[in-house]
Amino acid sequence: MINLKKITFPKSTFPLIKIDNFISSKLCNNLKEVIENQNNFDDFVMNGRNRINKGSNTFREFLSSSKNANKIYNSLNSRATFIKILKIFEDNFQNSFWKFKQKKLQFSKTNYGVQKGRALTKQNKKNKKNNVVNLDIDFSISKNGYFREPHRDRSTRIINFLIYLNSIPKKNGGTLEIFKTKKKLGKNSSSYARFPKKNTVEIVNKFQPKKKQGLFFLSTPDSYHGVSKFISRNKIKRVFIYGSFSLNKSVKWFYNSQYK
Repeated sequence: MINLKKITFPKSTFPLIKIDNFISSKLCNNLKEVIENQNNFDDFVMNGRNRINKGSNTFREFLSSSKNANKIYNSLNSRATFIKILKIFEDNFQNSFWKFKQKKLQFSKTNYGVQKGRALTKQNKKNKKNNVVNLDIDFSISKNGYFREPHRDRSTRIINFLIYLNSIPKKNGGTLEIFKTKKKLGKNSSSYARFPKKNTVEIVNKFQPKKKQGLFFLSTPDSYHGVSKFISRNKIKRVFIYGSFSLNKSVKWFYNSQYK
């Protein structure tokens, strides 16, 4: 269902991996079709993005109606999948600036985080002392005008990912942009604003959405990314899966003394 082979390591100031054939073309086509034919979404955000969010009734109905959506969800919603992906980062980014050191990680298939607007929280409050990881995920379709300013994701996230279900021509925009800060902000994670001013960051890499491609990155304090404005020429839409492996508390990122 998912492919973790043939990984490449594009230029980025934070740990990021790219897998061009993360899922099959057939699966992409099917998921794209069912999302485009979806009538009910949980919210409309970011100037043009409809989402089906884990934890909602709409999400459960969507999985029930799509065998393939249910399969990709179950493939990702797995402790084994999380550990495999985390190990890729641990093995290949030993000298990165930030390190994730929390151990004895448990995994919950039912926990999920908070989405903007409608409250979608489900956490096991009795387990707050433990480190419990869960999959957060949404099936999304973006229309004309969608964009994202430079930002990093919420503090509970360990690994973020994007899975593109169709390719977007460059002329249509919708490009994932990777940023770095113009000034060094040091070893204190609190120095890194979640939404930096645009004049304080600069682009270091760009990724045009490519069918079957998966992009994964550690949600470090400096993992700044955004999306250029999407122009829906010829009625094309930007269809993708967005998700994260998140913790039931804020992640503690530590400065790596081996950083070079």
